[in-house]
Order: sequence, then C-alpha cells, then structure tokens
Amino acid sequence: MRPVASGATEVDRCLSCGGAWFDPGEVRELTEGRFAGEEAAEGMEPPPAPVPTAEKLSAMARAHREAAGMQCPRCGGAMRALDFRMTGIPVVHCGGCGGTLAPRGSVAQLARRFGFQRRNAALYGALGESMASEMRKRLERKYAAAPEENYRGEAKAPGLPVVVPFGDAAPAPARPPVVTWGLAGLTLAMYLLSTTGAAGTGELPALLALPSGTGFAGIPRLHLLLSPFLAGGLVPLVVGCLFLLVLGDNVEDRIGRGTFLMFYLFCGAVAGAVHVLWGKAGAPAALGSAGAVAGVLGAYLVFFPEVPVTMYGMGETVSVPAYLFACAWAVGVFLWGWGPGPLSALLDPAPYGLAGNLAGFVAGVAGAGLWRSFEDAGSGKPAEG
Repeated sequence: MRPVASGATEVDRCLSCGGAWFDPGEVRELTEGRFAGEEAAEGMEPPPAPVPTAEKLSAMARAHREAAGMQCPRCGGAMRALDFRMTGIPVVHCGGCGGTLAPRGSVAQLARRFGFQRRNAALYGALGESMASEMRKRLERKYAAAPEENYRGEAKAPGLPVVVPFGDAAPAPARPPVVTWGLAGLTLAMYLLSTTGAAGTGELPALLALPSGTGFAGIPRLHLLLSPFLAGGLVPLVVGCLFLLVLGDNVEDRIGRGTFLMFYLFCGAVAGAVHVLWGKAGAPAALGSAGAVAGVLGAYLVFFPEVPVTMYGMGETVSVPAYLFACAWAVGVFLWGWGPGPLSALLDPAPYGLAGNLAGFVAGVAGAGLWRSFEDAGSGKPAEG
C-alpha cells in the first residue's frame, strides 16, 4: 500500500493490484469526486451501457469467492463482499474496523457512476420536481370536491362508512375453528328468528338491548352475555360475522377452543357493561357483536400485528398490516361514536357507543397480552414488548 493524496485526506492504494483502501468515512472521497488518480479522470466520461443482471450476479459471486480468502489489511479480520449502495458494483468490507477495499475495476466504475450523477444533479432535481408536480395535479383531479371521478373520468359512487375485513394472510388454523363457526352461526340464526318472529323471538331485541349510560338498575347481568348474539340490522350482522370469521379463527387456534369461547363472551360483556355505565346518555340501546369482535380484533393485533389484512373502507379495498387495519377501525369507531348521523342510524340502529367499542378492544388486547405472557413464561423466553 502507498498513500495517495485526496485533498486533505490520504487514501491507500495497493501497488500490485491497483485497488484502493478506504478507512471509515473516506469512501466519500471517491463518490464525491475528490479522489486523485487515473480513475477520477475517467469519471468525466459518459456512463457506460447498463450491465446485464446476469453479469452483475457473476461479478458479485466472484467477489464473494475472493473475499472468502482475504484478511483485513488494518485489523486482520474477516472480509465480505458487498454490493456498493445497490449499484451492482462489488467492494469488500471489513466488519471489524469498518474499512472498505475497492478493486481497481470497481474504483473506475464507481468514479464514472457517481461522476455522471454529480454532473447531472440539476437535471435530476428538475425531473423530480416535474414528476411531483404532475402527481399533485393528478391527485387534485382525482380527489376534487365535486364531482369525484376515477381515472376514466366516470362518476365514482361514495363508499359505505364502514371498515370491515375481507381476508387475511395468516396461516390456516391447525384444526377447524368450530367455536368461531358456531358463534357466527348462532348469531345468524338468532337474527333470522328475531326478524321473522318465529318461536316468540320477535321481542328479544327490545328485551335484551342495553340502554346507554343508564346504569344497571333493573337490567339483568345475563343480558350482557346474550345481547352480542342479536344484531340490530343486516349490516351490523354481516360486519360482525366477517370480523369473527376472518380474524377469529386464528385467535381461536392460538388460545384454544374453550378459552376462545370464554374470551369472546368476556369481551362482549365488558363492552356492554361500559356502554351501560358510561355510554352517552340518550344514545340508542345497543345490540350486536361489535364489542365482542372488537376484543377479537385486539387479540389479533397482539398475536399477528404484521399479518396483511384485506379490508374495505369508504369504497376502497386494500391490503394493509393488521396494525394499520386496527388504526382504520379505530378512526371509524371515533367517527361513529361521537356523532352518528342518519346514514349510520340506518345501517346500524342499535350501535355500541365509543366507550363500549373501545372497552371491548382494550379487553381483547389485555386478555391476549396476558395469554402471551403466559406463553413466554411457559417457554422460558422473556416476554416481548
């Protein structure tokens, strides 16, 4: 090695192979055009044609083989080949001292690549501003106040003010989720019976509805366990069943069938109790599984926070991680809970208030967190945050 001046910095060059050694931070001398040597002059040339992917892979494979037999010239540690800043140009890096060895050919390629970028920085900046301006204009046209149009210029129908899951990417349960299916089937059967009035069930919705903010005077505690099985309308029935069927099967598989049944009833009872005790006075009496399935969502968030969930919301269907789906659900709950309007009253005439929904969700998060801590304790692992 011999030192080569690069401004106020000295970069070491190998006398035999022509490679350059850069101590931590010195590689900027090359990328910013201050490194002195014949390769720096080549940086004024136009960039070469794109290198085929197969050739890049071959170069990286060769660099990996060569690095396997190298030792760091500074600390004697092991070296490994890297793709320098995703350019496809290989260099060799030491994880011990942080130095980088660039072979002669890589130095020339990097000098040309970054030299071209520096000379055309103004052009790149103008192109970025132009693209950003065009994108902004497209978004303004797409989301103009009236009329709302899609990219074909056709009128777009407004979406329903609901957030609901259509599917998830979690692994299939190890065994059939019979409790989840049974809860959904029982809810559907009770809705059909109460709607048709068969077997004297027509009065059940009015009898079991939980008044908002009145306290438990004259309200049997048993109603807290029964009201989740009587939906206030077709939309809350479908939404509740989708939450249960999409998210509940994996939660049931995680905690077991009997535990899941008790967990579902517990979350529904907590949501109902909070609605009765601290719900908004004068709000509609509550029916349906919203509080119980909010608990299922909370447990799903604890167990599978990163799993993609395909969701519908305000006319759009997207796939997002479970934690973002929970955020979207929370926004919807806040919008409905603070000020339900005529449309929400039509879709769900017996909704849980904001306090009830959030109580069910918190109960689910707390129950799943407790279960997870038991799992970690049983496996001998420290509890995860």
